[in-house]
Amino acid sequence: MSAPRYLLIDGHSVIFHWPELRALHARQPSLCREVLIQLLSDLHDTSDWLVTLVFDGQAGTTPLPVTGQMALIYSRAGQTADSIIERLAGQAADPATVSVITADGAERVTVEATGAVVFSPDWLRDELQRVNANWQSTLGQVHKKAKW
Repeated sequence: MSAPRYLLIDGHSVIFHWPELRALHARQPSLCREVLIQLLSDLHDTSDWLVTLVFDGQAGTTPLPVTGQMALIYSRAGQTADSIIERLAGQAADPATVSVITADGAERVTVEATGAVVFSPDWLRDELQRVNANWQSTLGQVHKKAKW
C-alpha cells in the first residue's frame, strides 16, 4: 500500500488564476467557491489525493459544509490561507507526500523549504482532467461488464 498523497490547495489562488473562475467570482463569489469545492470534492472522491482546500476567510465569509471527507478550511481573522497551508506542510510527517497548489511565489518558497512540492493552478487543471478521464474510463468498463 502506498503512502497517502495530500493536496493542499490555496482556494483563492486557484480562483484568481483560472479566468473562468475569476470571472464568476467577480459576479458571484459564493457560487464561485461552491464550484471549486465541487470540482475538488470530485477529485478527492475519485483519486488517491486527500484534498484540503483552504480559503482566506477574513472578509467574513461563512464556511460551507464539508463535502464528503474533503477538508475545507477558512482562515480566521488575523490569519491567512497561506499561513495555514505553510503550517500544515511544515507539520507533515513525510513532506514528500504533500503537494501544494498556489500561484503565490512567496508561498512557494516557504512550502518548498518544508520539503513539500508546489504545483501551479494550471497543473491542478491538468490533474482534474486526467483524473476525470480515468474515472470516466473506469465507469465505462464497469458499465460494459455489467451490461447496463
